[in-house]
Amino acid sequence: MTDETSTPLRADTVPTLRVVVALAASGLGLGFLGRVWWLFDLLANYRLLVGVALLGLGLFALMLDWGVALAALFAGLVGVASVLPLYLGTHPVPATGAETIEIVSFNVSVSNPNRHDIVEYLAEENPDLVFLFESNYEWEADIRRAELPLVFLNVVPRHRVSGVTVLASSDLEPGAIRAEFWREAAAVRLTLDGRTIEVLGLHPPSPRTHFQSDLRDQILRDAGEWVAGRSGPVVLVGDLNASPWSAVYRRLRWQTGLVDSMFGAGLQTSWPENGGLFSIPIDHVLHSPDLGSADRRTGPFFGSAHRPVIVSVGFAE
Repeated sequence: MTDETSTPLRADTVPTLRVVVALAASGLGLGFLGRVWWLFDLLANYRLLVGVALLGLGLFALMLDWGVALAALFAGLVGVASVLPLYLGTHPVPATGAETIEIVSFNVSVSNPNRHDIVEYLAEENPDLVFLFESNYEWEADIRRAELPLVFLNVVPRHRVSGVTVLASSDLEPGAIRAEFWREAAAVRLTLDGRTIEVLGLHPPSPRTHFQSDLRDQILRDAGEWVAGRSGPVVLVGDLNASPWSAVYRRLRWQTGLVDSMFGAGLQTSWPENGGLFSIPIDHVLHSPDLGSADRRTGPFFGSAHRPVIVSVGFAE
């Protein structure tokens, strides 16, 4: 009786399972070919999710077909392995006793009605340097009314719908520097421990179409050239609209030699709000190897589609 009930189940289920595993594994594999086509690069963002799904399918397939099970488990392990550097990797840390600055990078969403809550959050967090993306003059007016102990280094022109607002502690002797390769880019120079650090904040477009994907890629290439052309320590922050597994993100790191502050800090997803398993890390803080980072974390959404990223940076040991 057991054979009579299990055989039809196996006959009906295994072909479907093979198709599902093949599709999932193909999607996973195509995500490694992000330089070939922009849609493949989008698939790379969900490498971990697809890997976990394949592991689940593989465990289920153990009851039905060992060949399908082994294929799914192997592909799943490849997908899950992509996130291991975020947990097992290392990055330079600030030298013992070194002065550090706390940086906040936050895409606040220009139409977000919770401006007051976010300004209160910044007041409580009391960072040394803040980059607000998708900001505008209304955001800046609320910040001025709150009288935060920070000075404005970059403001959004009134004729623009949104842009980058940059604030910094006057103790850092801050000053704005040129970064004119994209309208949502802003850069500052700071003094820390008697030495100069340059920080670039960037928000390229979301890769929702082929054109926007190409534009994002070009802006990240330009940002890489800007960083590579600096003579001293550099920090790059922002909503880069690319995950650590994206081909363009990996090329940016190769081009600049920047260190991902998330390495060793674990997976810290930042977008979208209520994305659940589909949430991915696209908001970043990277820095040159002569700098160290510590205490990296993300904050609440506060009505934005993004979480803020907070990290302390100082000169490395």
